[in-house]
Amino acid sequence: MGYPFALVLRLRVLQVVCGICVLVMGTVGFIEERGEMNLGLGIPAGAVTVLAAGASIHTSRGFGGYRPSSCSPALRFLGPSAQVAGPLAVLWSAACALHVALLVQAIRTLTDPASKDVVVLASVQMSLTALTLAVVLVVLRIDCRHDPD
Repeated sequence: MGYPFALVLRLRVLQVVCGICVLVMGTVGFIEERGEMNLGLGIPAGAVTVLAAGASIHTSRGFGGYRPSSCSPALRFLGPSAQVAGPLAVLWSAACALHVALLVQAIRTLTDPASKDVVVLASVQMSLTALTLAVVLVVLRIDCRHDPD
Protein backbone atom coordinates (compact mmCIF):
# COMPACT_ATOMS: atom_id res chain seq x y z
CA MET A 1 0.00 0.00 0.00
CA GLY A 2 1.36 3.40 -0.96
CA TYR A 3 1.50 6.58 1.04
CA PRO A 4 -2.06 7.94 1.52
CA PHE A 5 -1.24 11.43 0.28
CA ALA A 6 -4.89 12.38 -0.35
CA LEU A 7 -5.87 11.50 3.22
CA VAL A 8 -2.91 13.37 4.71
CA LEU A 9 -3.70 16.40 2.55
CA ARG A 10 -7.30 16.39 3.82
CA LEU A 11 -6.07 16.15 7.40
CA ARG A 12 -3.63 19.04 6.85
CA VAL A 13 -6.47 21.14 5.44
CA LEU A 14 -8.49 20.26 8.54
CA GLN A 15 -5.57 21.51 10.65
CA VAL A 16 -5.57 24.78 8.70
CA VAL A 17 -9.32 25.20 9.18
CA CYS A 18 -9.09 24.41 12.90
CA GLY A 19 -6.17 26.83 13.22
CA ILE A 20 -8.16 29.61 11.61
CA CYS A 21 -11.17 28.88 13.83
CA VAL A 22 -8.99 28.85 16.96
CA LEU A 23 -7.44 32.14 15.84
CA VAL A 24 -10.87 33.74 15.44
CA MET A 25 -12.15 32.30 18.74
CA GLY A 26 -8.97 33.48 20.46
CA THR A 27 -9.61 36.98 19.18
CA VAL A 28 -13.18 36.84 20.46
CA GLY A 29 -11.89 35.56 23.81
CA PHE A 30 -9.33 38.35 24.00
CA ILE A 31 -12.07 40.92 23.39
CA GLU A 32 -14.56 39.21 25.73
CA GLU A 33 -12.04 39.08 28.57
CA ARG A 34 -11.06 42.72 28.00
CA GLY A 35 -7.48 42.16 26.94
CA GLU A 36 -6.65 39.20 29.19
CA MET A 37 -4.60 36.53 27.47
CA ASN A 38 -6.50 33.55 28.93
CA LEU A 39 -8.65 32.39 26.04
CA GLY A 40 -6.70 34.84 23.89
CA LEU A 41 -4.02 32.13 23.68
CA GLY A 42 -6.02 30.97 20.69
CA ILE A 43 -4.50 33.82 18.69
CA PRO A 44 -0.90 32.52 18.69
CA ALA A 45 -2.03 28.86 18.82
CA GLY A 46 -4.15 29.26 15.70
CA ALA A 47 -1.58 31.31 13.82
CA VAL A 48 1.26 28.86 14.48
CA THR A 49 -0.99 25.91 13.57
CA VAL A 50 -1.89 27.46 10.23
CA LEU A 51 1.77 28.21 9.56
CA ALA A 52 2.91 24.70 10.52
CA ALA A 53 0.18 22.94 8.53
CA GLY A 54 0.82 25.14 5.50
CA ALA A 55 4.55 24.46 5.67
CA SER A 56 3.85 20.74 6.03
CA ILE A 57 1.65 20.79 2.93
CA HIS A 58 4.25 22.76 0.99
CA THR A 59 7.08 20.36 1.88
CA SER A 60 5.02 17.17 1.54
CA ARG A 61 6.43 14.27 -0.42
CA GLY A 62 3.26 14.05 -2.49
CA PHE A 63 3.97 17.19 -4.49
CA GLY A 64 6.34 16.50 -7.36
CA GLY A 65 6.27 12.72 -6.87
CA TYR A 66 8.01 10.59 -4.31
CA ARG A 67 11.47 11.66 -3.20
CA PRO A 68 13.51 9.50 -0.85
CA SER A 69 13.97 10.97 2.60
CA SER A 70 17.35 12.46 3.48
CA CYS A 71 16.41 12.91 7.16
CA SER A 72 17.42 10.81 10.08
CA PRO A 73 14.89 8.01 10.66
CA ALA A 74 13.52 9.70 13.79
CA LEU A 75 12.57 12.85 11.84
CA ARG A 76 11.24 11.30 8.61
CA PHE A 77 7.64 12.17 9.41
CA LEU A 78 8.47 15.89 9.23
CA GLY A 79 9.36 15.94 5.57
CA PRO A 80 11.56 14.63 2.81
CA SER A 81 14.70 16.62 3.59
CA ALA A 82 16.84 17.53 6.55
CA GLN A 83 16.51 21.24 5.64
CA VAL A 84 12.80 21.30 6.47
CA ALA A 85 12.75 18.82 9.36
CA GLY A 86 14.21 21.22 11.92
CA PRO A 87 11.99 24.22 11.23
CA LEU A 88 8.89 22.01 10.97
CA ALA A 89 9.74 20.36 14.28
CA VAL A 90 9.99 23.79 15.89
CA LEU A 91 6.69 24.95 14.35
CA TRP A 92 4.78 21.82 15.35
CA SER A 93 6.31 21.81 18.84
CA ALA A 94 5.26 25.43 19.34
CA ALA A 95 1.78 24.75 17.95
CA CYS A 96 1.24 21.71 20.19
CA ALA A 97 2.59 23.53 23.27
CA LEU A 98 0.28 26.48 22.62
CA HIS A 99 -2.70 24.16 22.12
CA VAL A 100 -1.96 22.35 25.39
CA ALA A 101 -1.70 25.73 27.17
CA LEU A 102 -5.01 26.79 25.58
CA LEU A 103 -6.62 23.53 26.66
CA VAL A 104 -5.48 24.16 30.25
CA GLN A 105 -6.78 27.73 30.15
CA ALA A 106 -10.12 26.59 28.74
CA ILE A 107 -10.48 24.01 31.52
CA ARG A 108 -9.58 26.65 34.13
CA THR A 109 -12.17 28.98 32.61
CA LEU A 110 -14.84 26.27 32.76
CA THR A 111 -14.12 25.60 36.44
CA ASP A 112 -14.50 29.29 37.35
CA PRO A 113 -16.64 30.93 34.65
CA ALA A 114 -16.95 34.70 34.51
CA SER A 115 -20.01 34.65 32.23
CA LYS A 116 -22.13 32.36 30.08
CA ASP A 117 -20.46 33.67 26.93
CA VAL A 118 -17.01 32.74 28.24
CA VAL A 119 -18.21 29.20 29.03
CA VAL A 120 -19.41 28.73 25.45
CA LEU A 121 -16.20 30.20 24.08
CA ALA A 122 -14.03 27.97 26.28
CA SER A 123 -16.03 24.91 25.21
CA VAL A 124 -15.61 25.73 21.53
CA GLN A 125 -11.89 26.34 21.96
CA MET A 126 -11.49 23.09 23.89
CA SER A 127 -13.22 21.17 21.11
CA LEU A 128 -11.12 22.77 18.36
CA THR A 129 -7.90 22.29 20.31
CA ALA A 130 -8.66 18.63 21.04
CA LEU A 131 -9.47 18.06 17.36
CA THR A 132 -6.26 19.78 16.24
CA LEU A 133 -4.09 17.73 18.61
CA ALA A 134 -5.88 14.51 17.59
CA VAL A 135 -5.23 15.21 13.92
CA VAL A 136 -1.54 15.87 14.67
CA LEU A 137 -1.35 12.40 16.24
CA VAL A 138 -3.22 10.76 13.34
CA VAL A 139 -0.92 12.34 10.73
CA LEU A 140 2.12 11.37 12.78
CA ARG A 141 0.89 7.77 12.92
CA ILE A 142 0.22 7.71 9.18
CA ASP A 143 3.63 9.16 8.35
CA CYS A 144 5.47 6.74 10.61
CA ARG A 145 3.45 3.74 9.43
CA HIS A 146 3.60 4.38 5.67
CA ASP A 147 7.13 5.72 5.34
CA PRO A 148 8.77 3.47 2.72
CA ASP A 149 12.35 4.35 3.73
